[in-house]
Amino acid sequence: MRTTLFSVLLLLTFFLFPIADAQEGTNLKFGKVTAADFTLHSPVVDSNSSAVVLADVGSSRIEGNNKGWFSLIHKRTTRIKILNKKGFDAGNVSIELYVSPEGEEKLTDVKGITYNLENGTVQQTKLEAANIFKEKQDRRWTARKFTFPNLKEGSILEYTYTIESEFLFNLRPWEFQGAYPRLFTQYTVYIPEFFQYVFLSQGYIPLKNAKKDVFKTWSVSESNGTQATEHYSLTGYETQNTWSATDVPALKEEPFTSSLHNHNSKIDFQLSQYRFPNTPVKDIMGNWVTASEQLLKHENFGAEITRPNFWLNDVVKEIIPAGASELEAVQALYSFVRDHFTTTQANGFYISDQTTLKDVYRKKSGTVAEVNMLLIAMLKQRGIAVNPVLLSTRSHGWANPFYPLLGRYNYIICTARVDGKSYYLDATRPRLGFGKLPAECYNGMGFMVSTTPQNINFDPDSLREQKTTLLFLVNKADGKGLEGSFSSTPGYYESFRIRDQLATKDMDSYFKEAEKSYSFPMKLSDTQVDSLKKFDFPVTVRYKMSFDTEGEDMIYLNPMFGEAVKSNPFVSAERKYPVEMPFTMYQVFVLNMELPKGYEVEELPKSTRVMLNDNEGMFEYLISSSGGRIMLQSKIDIRKTTFQAEDYQTLRDFFGHIAKKHGEQVVLKKIKQ
Repeated sequence: MRTTLFSVLLLLTFFLFPIADAQEGTNLKFGKVTAADFTLHSPVVDSNSSAVVLADVGSSRIEGNNKGWFSLIHKRTTRIKILNKKGFDAGNVSIELYVSPEGEEKLTDVKGITYNLENGTVQQTKLEAANIFKEKQDRRWTARKFTFPNLKEGSILEYTYTIESEFLFNLRPWEFQGAYPRLFTQYTVYIPEFFQYVFLSQGYIPLKNAKKDVFKTWSVSESNGTQATEHYSLTGYETQNTWSATDVPALKEEPFTSSLHNHNSKIDFQLSQYRFPNTPVKDIMGNWVTASEQLLKHENFGAEITRPNFWLNDVVKEIIPAGASELEAVQALYSFVRDHFTTTQANGFYISDQTTLKDVYRKKSGTVAEVNMLLIAMLKQRGIAVNPVLLSTRSHGWANPFYPLLGRYNYIICTARVDGKSYYLDATRPRLGFGKLPAECYNGMGFMVSTTPQNINFDPDSLREQKTTLLFLVNKADGKGLEGSFSSTPGYYESFRIRDQLATKDMDSYFKEAEKSYSFPMKLSDTQVDSLKKFDFPVTVRYKMSFDTEGEDMIYLNPMFGEAVKSNPFVSAERKYPVEMPFTMYQVFVLNMELPKGYEVEELPKSTRVMLNDNEGMFEYLISSSGGRIMLQSKIDIRKTTFQAEDYQTLRDFFGHIAKKHGEQVVLKKIKQ
């Protein structure tokens, strides 16, 4: 049904989402580049910079249109300098536009110019409209893409465009930070008093904010089809917010980062209410209950699992063993779907258009949403209490824990309730054990969709990776070296990685790589990986090993062998956002080694024990020599996953100490006869 201002004011039956406009408050003028602009002076540009954003200015505003409603007008002008060939990617521009059955956003006034300084004169090469291409992203988004012409090291690129949108929910966010340093960035939004927004901001870059209220009139017109045009007007205050920042450093990905999306300095918007004169306040954002209700009715979501699905009766009966308990039934259905269906796509939680679960079952393949929805339907057919759960994976960024913003989710699993216990299941990963989820799913709040919805915290602190490695070495019978046994039981996720590796390579190749990982010639034999097919448990890697030691006057031996932390993962001198590990860890390495015949200990590393922030972690390295043997026990215990930026230096020093200690060597000296 088409919505007009008149219908909203009288009936209040339509949802509205506004936007705003930008380029005011700055001297940036498109097409005005001088020779002086090619010279950079900024503390955030360094030898690692391949490009720099000289200015990025945008605006969004709501304007009345001639269709009886409002339009969103978004404008943006960006100017970038290319410093070297690595920065050529900045010359590839993609502008995303929203699409629906009712139409799509309109891109207008696209202009692009490449500037090159030649003999002191600025030369221009303009972007041709014929070189702007359309590309479909998914069912809701398309992109207009182009590449700047005549791109060289030292070029300045500049582009500008306007997006006209009748989709009032799509108030565009703004990023103040990115892959390249930004010398100046500014965003202005103009929000009429009739619309109440929640502003969602994040990041560590301080933003300047200028705000003012201006009284104005909005005009809307509409043709009624008889050549007559009706005009409406509203008066009220418009709030104008301008955010800006200067000399913003590039956002660089560091080790142990869930997603840069979580730490990028940006501002996002979500409409919560609209308030037209003389009408009740209308809640737009809704709540978790209404979001659940809408999803359960959605043809590409809940409809497929709430309908009877009688066709699954015989399928389910055939899969579940006779006399199985409820838990055994859940395990059987989970294993069947995991082992017999191929996942074709990861992102998203909706079932594809014109796809049914019967289609998925017949093809034995589907997206993550389709495969896990099929599991849910099967469990429901058995009478199990089961619900879908929406998640945002680590690489996608955090979901908002306070508001039902469905766009923040990109993944779906299911939760089955049996005998008072909840089991979280993802049947899309081969070799994943029952009740296990990929580590990337542990990224904060998930949303259980049901008639009684709830948020579920998938906290990475709840994951504990425990690894135990034992190495026993004795002298060979001929006295020309050492031999012994190696046994390592890694944590579940390392075991999962090993299973994935051995699914694509043979065992011999796997152990040849293990043999090469030692810093000196090593021979492995009697190799085996236990519990390889028991997906609910960690594996155990075992082998016999031997190496020669004969002849040298001095032997320098790292007692950690191949199990050392070889380098500090935290290289950067400082870090502005948190360290986010995927799980806590507890690693134990035990060495019991007989001294090679004819040798004695010349030098032994010192034992040490270091605490991390009192009780958040511990490193222990205990080594001794007696009775012709060397005994070592190394423990690394990290008891939390997230460390704030202010703890970075402490954490860096802690891992630096581990790497240094693990790099120390035992020195053995030949005994003089």
